Amino acid sequence: MYKALLLTALLSTAATAQVQRSMPTPLPLTDPIPAAREMPVPGTMAVAVDATDTVQGIFKVRQTIPVPSTLPVPGKLTLLFPKWLPGNHAPRGQIEKLAGLTITAGGKTLPWVRDPLDVFAFTVDVPAGTRSVEAKFEFLSATTANQGRIVVTSEMINLQPNQVSLYPAGWFTRAIPTALTVTWPEGFKAAGALRPASTSQVSGGNTITYETTDYETMVDSPFFAGRHFKAWDLGNNVTLNVFADKPADLAAKPEQIDAHKQLVTQSIKTFGAKHFDHYDFLLHLSEHLGDIGLGHHRSSENGEPPAYFTGWDTPSSTRNLLPHEFTHSWNGKFRRGADSIVPDFRVPLRNSMLWVYEGQTQFWGYVLAARSGLTSRENTLAAYANIAASLDTRHGREWRPLIDTTNDPVISARAPKGWVSEQRSEDYYNEGLLIWMEVDSILRRETGGKRGMDDFARAFFGT
Repeated sequence: MYKALLLTALLSTAATAQVQRSMPTPLPLTDPIPAAREMPVPGTMAVAVDATDTVQGIFKVRQTIPVPSTLPVPGKLTLLFPKWLPGNHAPRGQIEKLAGLTITAGGKTLPWVRDPLDVFAFTVDVPAGTRSVEAKFEFLSATTANQGRIVVTSEMINLQPNQVSLYPAGWFTRAIPTALTVTWPEGFKAAGALRPASTSQVSGGNTITYETTDYETMVDSPFFAGRHFKAWDLGNNVTLNVFADKPADLAAKPEQIDAHKQLVTQSIKTFGAKHFDHYDFLLHLSEHLGDIGLGHHRSSENGEPPAYFTGWDTPSSTRNLLPHEFTHSWNGKFRRGADSIVPDFRVPLRNSMLWVYEGQTQFWGYVLAARSGLTSRENTLAAYANIAASLDTRHGREWRPLIDTTNDPVISARAPKGWVSEQRSEDYYNEGLLIWMEVDSILRRETGGKRGMDDFARAFFGT
């Protein structure tokens, strides 16, 4: 009896041990991609883009990428597609539109492996002595709205360098010298913050090589190009570049251009300084190119209805778009929340300061639109009242603090919501505007009317 009980216990213990030993063990997660270091990349990365396909909207890219003699990971080069995009506040890089990627060195194809944890990263084994590799790929831009924003039509193009380039992992993007060449369709004029270094005619288009800069600046320097184009000098080295579906939509009256000149004058006067050598408003008036409002340090991408000029007398709620994006040159570029300053486009942006980055910019957008004459004082006050009323009835404010809405670019990526009143959205824009209106009232109250937001702006942005 004793032996039988002992045998049963031993078998039970063995069975239990067997069960425990057979439980799967999770594999550890490791990141083989080298972190960015602030050290110069030897040589210049060359990016050549063929943008002549206005039928299928396909950009063809050819890159020459220097290979340093000492790689962060010996023998391996990792190329990254931009992921976390400035101004988008989220990982919005359209990696799903990259196609046809081949990487070669010395005429031989180098097989690439996509990182299983970061699908924006491609690693190749580099033969000893290799000084550069060539990457070729295509960016298949959206052809219908359900694929994303339309950036190519038969009449115009919006080319964003982050869509048509890779960059080597292991370096700060501001330490990667880059030269961009674009072949534009025949008959198209192009505008952007990067200045041409040389131009040549080719079959079906014209090729422009732009000034060499660093990769971070190149990504911050988009282009508009099109058949129907007109530019106006607004003073202070600022240009208004307008592209339209039809030539008739470019018929701006002198007083309309004067309002844009006043926008520049009033902005520099308000902020006390300018921090750009030149600035280009890129504005499209189109029913077909996708809408956009995106600020950069030396330019901005803007989309307005075709009747922007021809229907000027009709009150417009969007005429604060250019003032908003222009303000970003000071607020969001010159001044930026510390937790959104990152070494490359792979490191996540932390958006806690968006109530300043976007909220204060929203404040100045409305103020400068009224001061410049782009819209009237009455329309601006009506817009304020509408903002306050909509937020006053937004039930979601009872459970979700404003600071948490700065996570919305990552949480929802501006996808439609069924219950904005309960969930809130990117309220750091308009509720942020109201915060800065309150700041103005506090400054005025505490200084007996001697100080206000204008004084803050000159002190904060005018250094």
